[in-house]
Amino acid sequence: MKISIIAGSIASSPDSAWVHMRQAVADSPAADFLVLPARFLGDAGAPDAALRADVQQGLAQLAREKRCYIVGGSLLSEDGAHELTWLFDRNGALLHTHCTPLDPGEERDDALFPVIETDVGRIGILNGDDIWVLESTRILSLQGAEAVFVPARLSSRNADAKIASLWGLATLNCVAIAFASGPHAGGLAHASVILPSGVLAASRQADRAPLLAEIAPGQMGKLRDADLTFANTLWFGLWSRRKQLYGPLLEARTPAAERAHA
Repeated sequence: MKISIIAGSIASSPDSAWVHMRQAVADSPAADFLVLPARFLGDAGAPDAALRADVQQGLAQLAREKRCYIVGGSLLSEDGAHELTWLFDRNGALLHTHCTPLDPGEERDDALFPVIETDVGRIGILNGDDIWVLESTRILSLQGAEAVFVPARLSSRNADAKIASLWGLATLNCVAIAFASGPHAGGLAHASVILPSGVLAASRQADRAPLLAEIAPGQMGKLRDADLTFANTLWFGLWSRRKQLYGPLLEARTPAAERAHA
């Protein structure tokens, strides 16, 4: 699985940000997945309908021309209440739209944690702040995801600790993590591809070059193989968590009034 994480930029307007991003994607070396950073159109809010349509059509065209999957970073929904990530397949078809509520108190269901089949492995997507919730990555892993793509923002506060925690998430949940944060006010640009064995590649992309990494075929699958010796793979650490224990996380939550009297 070849991955290219595209560098973001701070632009004067969403339109100029899109011009930069479109050219950066077009110039990227060949890869199975091209990953755009979170909020790649900037901080001006939700893009207008014309720009949104132009971006969607442009990314579809680029995926088709480059014969790759494109994880379309993230942008705000029209109502400004959700973070959206588009996933395009090698033919330019919209394979999945990942929609995450910005309100952390909004109830969520299993639609937020889909595992998507691709020709190079099973993947999941997390955007917004979901990566910093331990159970999000765990649910995807237990459903079979081998790699998780994360267009998310990295704040400057405790940045090194947060980057280190990505390795912890990869190890605990036996997944590869591709993280893409573009430059933004109050935060840092950071791109990394992290395996349970360690950081495969990482960059703050000051030179605006894409971060390139390649996960060997079958590497993640081997780590997830059953191993009763507990020596050669991460099988025990992953499957000893017993998937059925996490079923309630994907079901309707108990009303607050009932919890209070439990």
